[in-house]
Amino acid sequence: MIKTKLTLGTKLELELYDANGDKIVPTLISQFEAVLPDGSMEILSPILEGRIYPVHRGTNLDVIYEKNGDLYRFASQAIGRKLEGNVHLLRIKPLSEEEKIQRRYFFRFNCVRDLDYRVFADRETKEEERGDYLKGITKDISGGGICLCSDIKPEIGWYVEGKLHLNQNIPFIGRVVRAINVHDRGKYIYEIGIEFVDITNMNRERIIGYIFEEQRKLLKKGWTK
Repeated sequence: MIKTKLTLGTKLELELYDANGDKIVPTLISQFEAVLPDGSMEILSPILEGRIYPVHRGTNLDVIYEKNGDLYRFASQAIGRKLEGNVHLLRIKPLSEEEKIQRRYFFRFNCVRDLDYRVFADRETKEEERGDYLKGITKDISGGGICLCSDIKPEIGWYVEGKLHLNQNIPFIGRVVRAINVHDRGKYIYEIGIEFVDITNMNRERIIGYIFEEQRKLLKKGWTK
């Protein structure tokens, strides 16, 4: 039996592949539920845009998750689906031992959330010299960073100290990786891509958990329509 560090409720990212080995859909999110006696696993059926995504029997997929700040991946194959009450489950068979992988882009969830932020050029700038906090909103969030809507344009490589308002305040420091002029698309002038460089594992997990729960809420709304 293939061993992993998965525990009940661990948030998962799934990358699906076609028969040629090409990725066939955007990264999906799921949650680990159980290991069965034969070594197969049950996970929640993945969600895409608030709807259950039908993973067909025989589909190959990579399962990716984070544990204690490290990222792991193992190959698997879908072998069945079932419905227990209102819970859609996907059964998968691990095909390889898990391996530790380098940090990568996380699933990005489109959502508008408030945050306070301030921008500074040098990572070693003292807190009292970083200026006042500004008000902003996100375009999307992920476990790896955010897209910030703003009227100021920082330079690539500058730093952003922020407090992201979810169910609780999530403090972070991030690095600017892109800044795009979008003045003709709405209220704000720039969309700024920020990669987290200083955030606790607990707060990263809180963001991932928040994304997962918001997706579940979207799914439930679909059921009640």
